Amino acid sequence: MAYDDRSVKPMSASLMRARIAARLFAGLYENVPTLLTSAVRLAVELPGGSPHSGPPYPFTFAVSPAWCSGLKGARLVGSGKLDVVWINPSVITTMAYHGKGPFRRSYPLRALAVFPSWDRLVIAVSPKLGIRSMEELKEKRPAMRVSVAKNDCVDFAIATLLKAHGLKLSSFVEWGGTVEPVERPSNPRRRDGIIAGEMDMVIDEGLDSWGQLGLDHGMIFLPFSEKALKKLERYGFTRAPLAGGRLKGDIPPPTQVIDYSGWPIVTREDFPEELAYQFVAVLDQLRERFPYDSAEIPPMSSFCRTTDQGPLDIPLHPGAERYYRERGYL
Repeated sequence: MAYDDRSVKPMSASLMRARIAARLFAGLYENVPTLLTSAVRLAVELPGGSPHSGPPYPFTFAVSPAWCSGLKGARLVGSGKLDVVWINPSVITTMAYHGKGPFRRSYPLRALAVFPSWDRLVIAVSPKLGIRSMEELKEKRPAMRVSVAKNDCVDFAIATLLKAHGLKLSSFVEWGGTVEPVERPSNPRRRDGIIAGEMDMVIDEGLDSWGQLGLDHGMIFLPFSEKALKKLERYGFTRAPLAGGRLKGDIPPPTQVIDYSGWPIVTREDFPEELAYQFVAVLDQLRERFPYDSAEIPPMSSFCRTTDQGPLDIPLHPGAERYYRERGYL
């Protein structure tokens, strides 16, 4: 028998239970996140499995930084294995859309929204090294204890950044140092090493987790060379100033690094238009209740356009764009 939910009431038993379950699920993450995995995928399934062209629309929404937030997430949603994915950062969706960088083909991605999250990809060194440029680093070849990110959202970018400067992670080992991969920027070993003055270099994003701590303990954020920046731009990255963001301290204005901002929510061009429209409508309805990776609640107009904290370089989904235009946000 084909599934038909046209008789579902506004608050039927099934919808009542679904609403309660969604709130319980969110409450568990609010109260006891360490008891749960971070690999989150929400699924709306259709009983019976009969294909159809109209509502109801089954779909999956993956939000996990553990397995689908980076390159893998962009490929999964672009190939139709997931329907909606929350990506970090925006540059991954841009590369996937254009088929640049680590993507050998372009994907038909469309944006539903982009959440603000100011960030940069940087290389910071201990002041005791006396190094203030990438050229000087390569010349001195110091033995260092290096903390480096290792996850699907950033390890490809770090490898490309180093390659653009004629380096590899193994270069630091060849110089007599050690490389310590961490999955999260807030890793306690990294923080303890910075405070104790024992961490010689950090290569990562997630500056809210460790960047200010590094500045407060005298770390130097190295500007990327012009030659390397041009190579990175051809790969698909965007250069950005380090000064003027969230970090407070002595940062020379000319310091140019790589932009790593934005949390876009993306889908494919064939995602149902009415569902995309209603997705953004609910976002608008609940916007002031959400937690944000920014100091203030962002205006709804910032979710549908490029800002300093949220680049948006792929097209909006037509359903999402229709909502934004009807409400005057575009």
